[in-house]
Amino acid sequence: MKFNTIKIYLLAVLPLLSCNTISELKLQSDADSTISVETTIPFRYTKKLIVVDAHLNNSKTTNSFIFDTGAFQSKVEYQLSQELKLNTITKRNNGTAQGVKREIEITTVDSIKISKSKFYNISAGKLKYDQKSYSPCIAEDGIIGANLIKLAHWKIDYQKKEMLVSQKSILPNTNNEQFDIEFDTSLLSGIPKIDIEINGQIIKDVIFDLGYNGGLVVPYRFAEKFHSTKTQTIIDQSTAGIFGSNRDTLLVKQLNVKIGNLKTIISVEFSSLNKALLGNDFLEHFKVYIDYNDDKIILESVEPMAIDKPKTFIPGILNDSLWIVNRTNPKLPLKIGDTLKTINGYQPKDLFASHCDYFLEVSQLLASKVLFIETKQGKEIKIKSFK
Repeated sequence: MKFNTIKIYLLAVLPLLSCNTISELKLQSDADSTISVETTIPFRYTKKLIVVDAHLNNSKTTNSFIFDTGAFQSKVEYQLSQELKLNTITKRNNGTAQGVKREIEITTVDSIKISKSKFYNISAGKLKYDQKSYSPCIAEDGIIGANLIKLAHWKIDYQKKEMLVSQKSILPNTNNEQFDIEFDTSLLSGIPKIDIEINGQIIKDVIFDLGYNGGLVVPYRFAEKFHSTKTQTIIDQSTAGIFGSNRDTLLVKQLNVKIGNLKTIISVEFSSLNKALLGNDFLEHFKVYIDYNDDKIILESVEPMAIDKPKTFIPGILNDSLWIVNRTNPKLPLKIGDTLKTINGYQPKDLFASHCDYFLEVSQLLASKVLFIETKQGKEIKIKSFK
């Protein structure tokens, strides 16, 4: 892989860098892999996120990780890192798409085995999940990040729920329609960043993010450049990443989008948190090929393109007896943080046994054609449609 040439570059720049930066660069450049043949890796697809099983440091215990091209570095849940006696080497700040930053300890994992493929000397953050995070409900042990993913080539088949990993480029061998997308990565980073064209306007450095379960989101500052007859505003605090949530204002517009040579019309979300991501809600309609030698992504069409309509109301759980409004829009008589006594006659404890049970099953509640809401003040609200 071309990343081996980075070690030569480091010899020239190391004298100019701080001690922490040197430690970080050495961690990244020591990573390696052994993939003797093209290997199949089964995965689970939960809440539109890819989850793979792995064995760390030759442990017989199977651990679960979110497969995330949008994460600069892999991460191991803190308690697991202690059990594996992973020593702290340095510390660095880590930010999430929700705009939340934390300082985390950095360690290195001697080996990570995924199916029959092994990856060596993988730097990883010791991850302390926020108590509101939904990530451990998906994969409790951490994240496989771009610093591992960049060491190989990948094919992701959402329909079969399996990936192929190889040291050689993987190319489509069907007559299905294919779309080529060029990507860039910064020094030592394996995060693929692509340019996307919206109504003729280029949006640069959108992360090709297999760790994001949404569609296409770009910074809010671009919203005024695009006119759409189908527009809605959403106020959201329902998305809780590894370090928790942050309030976001989303402006959703139906627009013409061009990605490589792929042209489509989809809902684009403009985020006040300045996120720029293309995620699985879009990508799951394709077979995805990622080639790190040629910096190229191929999307092989397997079904009609569609993106889920954004929900304009999502309740959260304040406690066993009270709901809290986590997502709303200006057309609803509800604000973020409002407390609710019942939804369709139910308190949270009537439907959900735990934080994760709520996250995994709340879609069943939201599938109702009509929601009957009683506020804490006794006011009754009927929501006929929240899509």
